[in-house]
Amino acid sequence: MTNSLGTIKMLELAKKTSAKFLLASTSEVYGDPKEHPQKETYWGNVNSFGPRSCYDEAKRFAETMTYLYIHKYGVDGRVIRIFNTYGPKMRKDDGRAVSNFINQAISGKPLTVNGDGNQTRSFCYVSDMVAGIEKALMTKGTKGEI
Repeated sequence: MTNSLGTIKMLELAKKTSAKFLLASTSEVYGDPKEHPQKETYWGNVNSFGPRSCYDEAKRFAETMTYLYIHKYGVDGRVIRIFNTYGPKMRKDDGRAVSNFINQAISGKPLTVNGDGNQTRSFCYVSDMVAGIEKALMTKGTKGEI
């Protein structure tokens, strides 16, 4: 509910004050993709009853509401989808691939790759993500973009 209601409240505030609005969404909106690699036009394959579906669906709802406020009310908004961000200060025990690889390398253990080894991931260094967010907000012509 926080993602959903919080987004609506912030969109209302952006509408009222003519502020720019940036929704930090997630790669989770794609669910479990059926095609690899995904094209920019890929809509996703989301299990609405899966173990993480509440988070995924809340983000999809937030994106939809952002799109609505941009096109119906003229809010100067955009959506970014954050993928696997890593960098300094990340928790070494967060259970994600980069932290697991680092921990295994430091311990002198072989790096564990789950699955058949053919899967792909998009990783983004934190300073690159921050630069991308800044460009999304400050570049003319990005209103309404994902």
